[in-house]
Amino acid sequence: MWTQINNYLKRTVIAVLVFQLAGCGTLLYPERRGHFGGRLDIGIVILDAVGLLFFLIPGAIAFAVDFSDGCIYLPAPA
Repeated sequence: MWTQINNYLKRTVIAVLVFQLAGCGTLLYPERRGHFGGRLDIGIVILDAVGLLFFLIPGAIAFAVDFSDGCIYLPAPA
């Protein structure tokens, strides 16, 4: 019983860390790559901040990836 719970927790933590390492905006909005400058997407900023709050290093990496890809910025209005 405890072995199953322990394995489940390990897999869940690994999945969360992998998701955070990739950057929230990069996973949710890959079409935004290359948009630099403009308004920030508050939803992506909050998701990255939650990652920063719970997991310091993966959250910082998520911010860095989103800013470097430009996925954290809202697209220009049409």
